[in-house]
Amino acid sequence: MKKSLLFFSCLACTTLSFSQLQVNNTQTPNDLVQNILAGQGVQISNVLFNGAPGNTINPQIGSFNGATSNIGLPSGIIMCTGDIGVAVGPNNQDGATVGGGFFGASDPDLDILAGNNTNDKAVLEFDFIPAGNTVTFRYVFGSEEYNEYVCSGFNDVFGFFISGPGITGTFQLQAINIAIIPNTSTPVAINTINNGTPGAFGSAPTCAAIDPLWNTHTAYYFDNAGGTSVQFDGFTVVMEAVAQVQCNQTYHLKIAIADAGDTGLDSGVFLEAGSLQSDELQIAGITSSGDSLMIEGCNTAYWIFTRPNANDTAYIDIGVFGTATMGVDYSNLPSQIVMPPGVFSDTISISSIADFITEGTETITLAIYFSNACSGDSATATLYLQDYENLSAILMSDTVVCTQIGESALLYPLISGGAAPYSFVWNNLTDTTDTVTVSPPITTDFFVTIQDGCGYSTISDTITVTIQCPIIVPNVLSANSDGLNDVFFIPNIDQYPGNEVYVYNRWGWLVYHGSNYQNDWAPTNLVEGVYFYVVDNKITEPVNGTLHIFH
Repeated sequence: MKKSLLFFSCLACTTLSFSQLQVNNTQTPNDLVQNILAGQGVQISNVLFNGAPGNTINPQIGSFNGATSNIGLPSGIIMCTGDIGVAVGPNNQDGATVGGGFFGASDPDLDILAGNNTNDKAVLEFDFIPAGNTVTFRYVFGSEEYNEYVCSGFNDVFGFFISGPGITGTFQLQAINIAIIPNTSTPVAINTINNGTPGAFGSAPTCAAIDPLWNTHTAYYFDNAGGTSVQFDGFTVVMEAVAQVQCNQTYHLKIAIADAGDTGLDSGVFLEAGSLQSDELQIAGITSSGDSLMIEGCNTAYWIFTRPNANDTAYIDIGVFGTATMGVDYSNLPSQIVMPPGVFSDTISISSIADFITEGTETITLAIYFSNACSGDSATATLYLQDYENLSAILMSDTVVCTQIGESALLYPLISGGAAPYSFVWNNLTDTTDTVTVSPPITTDFFVTIQDGCGYSTISDTITVTIQCPIIVPNVLSANSDGLNDVFFIPNIDQYPGNEVYVYNRWGWLVYHGSNYQNDWAPTNLVEGVYFYVVDNKITEPVNGTLHIFH
């Protein structure tokens, strides 16, 4: 069977940016590995590409930006069996090939995986030293062989071959392939991850010869037909390659991809930036949580500590220091914590003990220690233990407002002693917060009861909110007994008990005096004219002015 090939010219060392996916081959393989692929905990050396020193730009390898594409990875390295420009979308061809057929060479390890001769290899190799006991990275494999050539002999393939101390495999340098389907030993390839159906040029027995369960891995496949950002007809979801290693030892990694059976219809592998990592099994930090200031006999605090990975069992030794005494001032603490695989964090709780002896502020410092074959780590955090102080609170002073003009009073206690959290009960309110806003229609006493979180003491206090509005004195009276404006009515005067009201005629003679005035004087016996008043509410400055009386 012969596949038709479509060839396109390309310009090396240029940036291609069509649609959402962008690719760039202006960096050497060495720069790509050192500056893009390598993440935390790995030291890289001896970079090669297709057997040559990694200091030469090659059209089969470069960087990509997939932030706005559907490839699933934001950025990283791309390797292709043709020029990397073939990956740029849209998906408008069934068999795109860019530069394929000119690279030619095969790879023996990939020949084994494909079950066929391979061509157009792209092989990136380097040594690395891991800081921890695992090495991981994330990738996506895509191809133009999808979907027509699923279950055919054109099983484009790739592999991640790792070799070094403790590894014994069947590939070159006794390497193993870690580009496998999760929870299996099946390599990732066209004939193992696909839509579960043989293509127009394939048959199911071809796939079954590699993996009898080949059609059960469809969850790892994405059909890109009509996609606008990537040219490949299909690709995998984001996968992760993982290998167990020995920390601080030198390993060799070969990342390889090739066409199988011919030189057309390119395939590619995307490697996520910074994802080649080997984290040390370590304690990342320890923090005091809850209330780091403890009150004797009241509250409980706790320490939380975490680790960045949880591949193995961690044995955490605990030391306790400080001026407080364990078992006397606070509860006993363990000397070791065991964190099984899969557990990223743990917690130690501590309860204080009330002895009601004045000792001042004491400290409790927790130190944790961890070590394994790779490295050790330690961290500390401190809690502070204070004596219990009796609860006390002072409400703000009695206040005066005029609710008739929209004024309100803010009530709150000033608290000292005790221990949080505090509870509040206001006698004539449904509010249980520490601060309340009130607008009573008449002068009202507000009573609050406060209890601290320990429950050792309860206190109460009262504040009076007095309703007093400004006095507004009229300057005209028509004392003609018609029921309209006959009475010298002074609004709000009743809010000032003990007030005094004086009225004088034009010669200064006192014609009226009222104590605790009740708005009840009608001057029907006075002649028309101008009079003078003085209103003294006994709280603010007296108010005076003229009063015109008519009949």
